[in-house]
Amino acid sequence: MKEYTTDRIRNIVLLGHGSSGKTSLVEAMLYTSGAINRMGRVDEGTTVTDYDEEEVRRHISLSLALAPVEWRDHKLNVIDTPGYTDFIGEVISGTLVADLALVLVDPVGGVEVGTEVVWKEADKHGLPRFVVINKMNRENADFDKTLRNLREVFDRNFVPLQLPIGAEGNFAGVVDLVRMQALMGPEGEEEEIPADMRSEAEEARIQVVEAAAEGDDELLEKYLEGEELSEEEIRRGLRLAVCVGDVVPVLVTAATANVGTRALLDALVDFGPSPSDRGPVKAEGPAGEEEIEPTETAPLAALVFKTAADPYVGKLTYFRVYGGVLESDTRVWNSRAEAEERLGTLYVMRGKEQIPVQRLRPGDIGAVAKLTHTLTGDTLCDRGHPLRLPGPEFPAPLFAVAVRPKSKADQAKMAPTLARICEEDPTLRWRQEPSTKETILEGMGEAHVEIAVRRM
Repeated sequence: MKEYTTDRIRNIVLLGHGSSGKTSLVEAMLYTSGAINRMGRVDEGTTVTDYDEEEVRRHISLSLALAPVEWRDHKLNVIDTPGYTDFIGEVISGTLVADLALVLVDPVGGVEVGTEVVWKEADKHGLPRFVVINKMNRENADFDKTLRNLREVFDRNFVPLQLPIGAEGNFAGVVDLVRMQALMGPEGEEEEIPADMRSEAEEARIQVVEAAAEGDDELLEKYLEGEELSEEEIRRGLRLAVCVGDVVPVLVTAATANVGTRALLDALVDFGPSPSDRGPVKAEGPAGEEEIEPTETAPLAALVFKTAADPYVGKLTYFRVYGGVLESDTRVWNSRAEAEERLGTLYVMRGKEQIPVQRLRPGDIGAVAKLTHTLTGDTLCDRGHPLRLPGPEFPAPLFAVAVRPKSKADQAKMAPTLARICEEDPTLRWRQEPSTKETILEGMGEAHVEIAVRRM
C-alpha cells in the first residue's frame, strides 16, 4: 500500500444500530475499490471485518475493525464498529480517532435506540457526519419517511445529496444532485435522470445549492445575486459546510447489492474532512497544555486506541498518528509508563490482514505488534518531548458474574487470562470479592460477559 499525505487521508467511523448493514457496506467499499475480488457475506461469516470466531458464529460485529480503502488517489481509513450497545467501548474508541462519522440508518426501522446512542457519542467529539440510508432494496424501504424521521429526532440540517431510483426489489441506482446524473447499478453508470423524477430532482437540488452557498460567504453573495454556482463551487461550499458541521449530507445505498457504493466513495473524498481540516489536538506536554498540529514537523504524538491479541503475532497495538511521522524499526517513548518501546514493522490493518508499511504520516492509522508496556489510551512520543493525548473514557460496567475454573489446572491460568481479556477490552473489569472469596467479572451486559467467558 502506498504512502498518503495528510490531506489525502479520510478517517471514517461507521456507526449505527445493530444490523443496519455497516459490515456489508465496508465489504462493498473494499470490493468496489478493487481491494478484494469477491464480496463476502455476514450470514456466511466471510466478510473482511468480521473475522473473529465469535463474530462468525453470531453473524454480528463484536469489536472494531479497520479497512483502508484506496479511492481516487485518497486513502479512506474505514473503522467498522459494533451496533449492539453491549460493545459501546469499541464505538468510543473508534469515534475518538475518526474525523467523520458515517451513520447508517435502516429505511424500514428508521432512527432506532442504537442510532441515538452513537449520535450522542459523535456529538461528544464534535464530529462532522454523513447519514447513509442503507438497505434501500429491503421490503417496505421508505426514503422520504426515514428522512422525516431523522429531522424529527435530530436537530440538524439534513441535506440529501442523492435520491433513490426505485425502492425495495426495484432499487436500481441513485440520482446525484450535484452532477444531476442518474448513477445506475453496481458500476454507477451515468444515465439521464428518469423523466418522472426530473422535477423532484430539480427541487431537491435547490436545497443542495443553498447549503453549499451558506458554507462560503463568497458563494452566498454570488447565489443571492442570482448567479448560477458551478459544480466545482457547489463541491467547495458543501465541503466547508460539512467540515464545520452545518450540513449533514444524506446518501442512499444497498450494500449487499453494491448499489450506490461508488457515489458514496466519491462523496467521502469530495466532502469528507481530512485530518488537516480538523486542525490541531490538545496534549499535555512538559510545559503544560500544547497544541499538536497534524504536520510532519510537529512533535511525535500517536494515541493508542485499541489493543488486540493476534494468535500469530501476539499483542497488536492500534494507534493514530496526530503529529510527526512514525517509522518502522525505531524507538518511541510511552509517556504514561515512562518507558521506551521498540517498534518493529508498522502495519496497516485490513480486517485481520497485516499490510507492512515503512512509515505513517500525520492523521494516518496503523498497528504494531509486541509492545511491552503499552495499553489502550497511552501516547507514544519522543523521549525528549513527552506528550499525553486524552485517551478514550469508558463507562462503568453494568453487569457482573462470578467466574470459577472448571479444573485445578485452570486455576493458575485464570488470573492471567482475565487480565489479558480486560486489557484488550477496557469495558470489562475483574476483581476478587473478599466477602464471598469469588472472582467477579463485570461488563456492559449479559452478551458482553458471556462472549468474554467463551473467549477465555
